[in-house]
Amino acid sequence: MYTKPSVLELTVPGNIKLVSALGEMAELFVKSIIKNGCETQDIAFKINLVLTEAASNAIFYGCKSIDEQIKIKLELDNGIINIEVIDKGEGLELSDIHKPDPFDERGRGLYIIKQFMDSVDYYQNADGECVFTMKKYIATNSQII
Repeated sequence: MYTKPSVLELTVPGNIKLVSALGEMAELFVKSIIKNGCETQDIAFKINLVLTEAASNAIFYGCKSIDEQIKIKLELDNGIINIEVIDKGEGLELSDIHKPDPFDERGRGLYIIKQFMDSVDYYQNADGECVFTMKKYIATNSQII
């Protein structure tokens, strides 16, 4: 069944050029620990997309310069993929996440995240950092390596 938690933690510069690589790394992480055919591909794609969107927002809204950093944590524990994206920004209101206007160039990321993930939350930690958390539940018949 499930084994000990698998964890990937990164601290990266607030450089928007790194975002696609972060998403790809998350996708490879998921594919390396979950083996369940098509479901694995679907979950890995969704994790890539939501991490890319969350990291983009953290960099765009949470970093005042490229010298600031964001922290990312992916963890698979007891059939749940937990993702945290941490920045030093002002934060957000989850109640403001709504269906985007199809004609707007921006504003789809949080909506997509909310649609793809089973749980989305936000809080400020003891250091005053913004912590955006997402959870995805994995089918119990998935083989975890």
